[in-house]
Amino acid sequence: MVNLVEEWEVLEEYAGDKQGFYQILGDADAVEIRVAIGRLGFKKEFNNKGDTLLNRILSFCKSRKLIKVSETVRDEFFFK
Repeated sequence: MVNLVEEWEVLEEYAGDKQGFYQILGDADAVEIRVAIGRLGFKKEFNNKGDTLLNRILSFCKSRKLIKVSETVRDEFFFK
């Protein structure tokens, strides 16, 4: 379970040296970003891919070498 926070700055401060994951979902118009570090998470939808907060989050994820997740699969369906 991930506990969601409303403000990006909270997760950014909490991160420290912890390993985390991020995922980008969306289409040509809108994008949603999800970031999980430890038991805390943040998610937000952006209608503009040039949004400064979105770019700040992406920069944070890349500079901290968070792992980019392409999709999720339930454990019981992963191996056939």
